[in-house]
Amino acid sequence: MTEPITTTVILTMVAEAFLGALAGKVTDELEAKLKGDPAQNAFKQALGAAIHRYGTTGSRLDLTRPLLQKNGPLTEPVVAIELVKLVQFEQEPNTELIGQRWKAAMIDPPQWRDFTFEANLLLDHLQAELRATKVFGPVFDAKSLGSIAADAASSAESLANIEAQLAAMNDMLEAQLGNLARTFTRTSFSIRDQILDYTRYIEEKTHGFVGRQWVFDKMNRFLNENPRGYFFIIGDPGIGKSALAAQTVKQNGYVHHFNIRAEGINKATTFLKNICAQLIAAYELEHTVLPPETTDDAGFLNKLLGEVSGKLKANEHCVIVVDALDEVDRIGTPTGANLLYLPLIVPKGIYFVVTMREDDERKLKPRVDCEQAELYIDHDSSDNLADITDFVQASTTRPGIRTYITAQGIETSEFVTLIVQKSEGNFMYLRYVLPEIERGAYKDLELAAIPVGLQSYYQDHWQRMRGMDEAAWFEYKLPVIVALTVVLEPVSIDLISDFSKVKQRSRIRAVLRDWVPFLHDEVVEYEGGTQTRYRLYHASFFDFIAKKEDVADERVDLKAAHGQIADTLWKDLFGEDK
Repeated sequence: MTEPITTTVILTMVAEAFLGALAGKVTDELEAKLKGDPAQNAFKQALGAAIHRYGTTGSRLDLTRPLLQKNGPLTEPVVAIELVKLVQFEQEPNTELIGQRWKAAMIDPPQWRDFTFEANLLLDHLQAELRATKVFGPVFDAKSLGSIAADAASSAESLANIEAQLAAMNDMLEAQLGNLARTFTRTSFSIRDQILDYTRYIEEKTHGFVGRQWVFDKMNRFLNENPRGYFFIIGDPGIGKSALAAQTVKQNGYVHHFNIRAEGINKATTFLKNICAQLIAAYELEHTVLPPETTDDAGFLNKLLGEVSGKLKANEHCVIVVDALDEVDRIGTPTGANLLYLPLIVPKGIYFVVTMREDDERKLKPRVDCEQAELYIDHDSSDNLADITDFVQASTTRPGIRTYITAQGIETSEFVTLIVQKSEGNFMYLRYVLPEIERGAYKDLELAAIPVGLQSYYQDHWQRMRGMDEAAWFEYKLPVIVALTVVLEPVSIDLISDFSKVKQRSRIRAVLRDWVPFLHDEVVEYEGGTQTRYRLYHASFFDFIAKKEDVADERVDLKAAHGQIADTLWKDLFGEDK
């Protein structure tokens, strides 16, 4: 097996191969520019971002393995020669050749993959990322390598961030989740096509994950002491339930389903197709397609669970992780039926790990007639606060956090203590506030004045954005936020413009920059290229915005916004008349 090496080293190796392929083909002056740190660092940053985008799109995690290994295809001289064509503009890179070398570097390449297509997709990402750098941007504008900006330094912080993202992706490959991804690629297209790809979601949720060993211990004790059953994890919004579920999947490679209201992934039909397809693939069950009755009720799911149970050896477990039961769309669920049609009784060896909000527990928790246990994550429990403390302590090594601590003239221990108190035991609060401190948003604010609690933080940010320019707030900033609130899936800037009636794309981009802590962006394949789409990050922020409908001076009319979006979609489908 090819030996994996650090992502920093592999990026450097490819950059050296890329720049070496240009040697002798350019003037001495240009060669000197290309061999400088700015050019190499800009290429490494662009390549790292391209691989990350590629690997977190459309079940491609396992395909990145050879790209991140020693002697991988990108370090080969013949491939480097093709890559340099991206900046020479004389002929197109030979993606067929790149695809062949890529496929040859894989131990067990999926035969259904068109590696020429995959190479084209990767190079599209690389070209876009090179164009976005200050060093190579002028090259694409002038269609000449001679226009390279040798004096434009790449951000060391950006490069370090990309390297960290690739390292995290490599960790996922080496974890059990990587094995599950490889298993999925070997099944029939019909089954594989029903499996949802949560690669990027899991990567984001597990970034910087710390602690929770006490939860894992209790979960494992339940699995080992019971022949089957349900393990419920219950807690407040933002307490870290989804991160916990994602880490469980990453570590163990369990079959999984994450309900994400913001993306419209919260219906029973979606859950049944996804879980049934995963069970067939993971346990090599003898089904090549999902029957039509899969989404009618729990009948087919129960059949598959029985088949899996029959294949399990002594002491083996089949664990199915279901996150955010509180985000499930309840419309259409028959009265008395469990949400997602979760089975009343599960066979031997089958376990469900289910997370949900504490305030929704009574009305959402499914009826279960087999072994079960509940674990409440209390925000002020000693275990939870210990994990919160470890998370904050780890953040104090970041340069921006160190700068703030020094500027405030306080000890690190004082910073940790006060931030833990202000978090009220909520990880989502830390996800927002710590990066803001790191970026300098609170540089003129004493630690004592930083908002306390998640809802107070939301309100503080809302007021700060509104107070910057109230006329602009009502003219275009608020309409963009409302548009993001009422759509239930990631949307492009073009759709945000249609929904909000804000025509200037520069204004929309400015709003997205202001609200970046609250947004998730993803790059998708679109009309032969790629497109960036945006959605709000967490359900608790949806709830905060929705309550603004009752605040008269905010002038937020979510019902009207829903109608406006419906009108836009109708016109796209059927024209002006309705």
